Amino acid sequence: MRTFIAIDLPKEVSKELEDIQRKLPEAKMNLVSAENIHLTMKFLGELTDDEANKVKEVLKKLEFKRFKARIGSLGIFPNPSFIRVVWVGIEPKEKIMEIHDKLDEELSKEKFRKDKAFESHATIARVKWLKDKKSFIDELQKIKIKPIEFEVSSIALKKSTLT
Repeated sequence: MRTFIAIDLPKEVSKELEDIQRKLPEAKMNLVSAENIHLTMKFLGELTDDEANKVKEVLKKLEFKRFKARIGSLGIFPNPSFIRVVWVGIEPKEKIMEIHDKLDEELSKEKFRKDKAFESHATIARVKWLKDKKSFIDELQKIKIKPIEFEVSSIALKKSTLT
């Protein structure tokens, strides 16, 4: 099964992200449905049942204190001249990065590949085509985001379905 490890976002945050999606500049893009928006901590790809069980064991042992997080600014991947993803940052980045690094380290002991780079974000749209990239970015920067706070107390292994 195709998998990833994620932090689920509460309904209040998903609702705000839906509002943000409605304000996105015009472009040919696929919006991520609100119930599927999450903070990916690590993409694992295809796993056997045995590998999935190893990941679940690592997650059970992974310890961190629950903490307050909040949605932050909008961003794009991979870069301004080639926009493919619109995302919302999740803060505090340092705390999330600390958990990610601990997770990455523990999984590497089980022979899972370490991540090259990590950006604390939730994907809200996948861009197919843009007429004017500069205008798109300018409009994106004008969108106001309510910095809704939420508590993070767990991370989980999720099944990924390509859309």
